[in-house]
Order: sequence, then structure tokens, then C-alpha cells
Amino acid sequence: MAAWLTEKDAQDYGYDVLDLAQRASLHALAPELQRINDQNESLKQQIAEDRRRGLYQTLDAQIPDWRQIDNDPRWRQWLLFSDPYNKRPRQALLNDAITANDAARVLSFFRGFLAEVGQPSQGQQPQQAPSAPAGKRTYTRDDIKRYSESYLKGRISEADYRRLEADIHAAIGEGRIANLPIAKGKAPHG
Repeated sequence: MAAWLTEKDAQDYGYDVLDLAQRASLHALAPELQRINDQNESLKQQIAEDRRRGLYQTLDAQIPDWRQIDNDPRWRQWLLFSDPYNKRPRQALLNDAITANDAARVLSFFRGFLAEVGQPSQGQQPQQAPSAPAGKRTYTRDDIKRYSESYLKGRISEADYRRLEADIHAAIGEGRIANLPIAKGKAPHG
């Protein structure tokens, strides 16, 4: 017997009557309870879709080329390696962040990848940037890494970092990045 019915109720009306009343109530309320459950599931799904859309909007704003990166075989290979701090595969950690719609964590994966592939690896010679447009700043890979680290440590404000990031993205297209690595073929597929 449910907690809201007392022993006195059972003595006054009997267990059979109380059981009948409960079953009749459930029978009468079942369609409404089902409608509420369906509505709740629909709302949960809508919230999840809105959060996922928000995740994608954040990715679009912070790393406009994230979709191209997501199709890059080097990215796929990078995700196969274990995270150095918790020894779990990066792909599993990224999946967890996406499932949680945690934009900050998802962004950190893309930024971590970009920071790693942006550094010349052994056997690659740095490439000098072509002459930059007059009056525009030229960046080195070390500059970009330093700015990223400073931002992550809170030494650069969000607004300043976004402006810097936008200029760096423009610099890539304008040839204002020095020390770009020379690609030596595609990374192996995992």
C-alpha cells in the first residue's frame, strides 16, 4: 500500500476498497500520464537538439573550418592516440564531450590538434611565409602557440583573443604565417 494511505484508511474502508480505488484512479489517469510522459520525452529531445545546435554554432564561431578538420585524416589519426593525462583514447573523450554538448571541451580538442600539427615535426623544414601585405602583422607558429597558451591561462581576455584569432585566420589565407611546415604526404589512415 502506498505511503499516502494510512493504516486507519485501511481499517475504515478495507484493503479491497482502497485497492479498487487506486486501480480506478490509475485507469482514469493513464492516458493523461502517457500524454505527459510523451510531452516530456519530446521536450528532452528538443532541448538536446538545441544544445547540439548551440555546440555547432560555438564551433562555427570559434573554429570556422572545424568541419574540414573533422574530415582530415591527420585529425582521425590524432584522435586514436591516448590523452597524456588520463590515458583514455582522445576519440572516447571527444565523444563524451559531444554527448554532453560541452562546447569548451570539444573546442579544446580541436585547439589541441591544431597546436600539435602546427608545429614542424622532425624531418620537416620550416617554410618562410611569402611577403605579407603592407601594414599587416606576420605571425610565427611560436607566436600562435604562445597566444593560445596565454589565453588558456587567462592572461588574454576572451574579446582580445577572438580578435587575435580572427587576424590569425586571415593571416593564414594571406600568407602571413612564418615557419609553416611543408606537408610530406598524407598521414596514414587508422
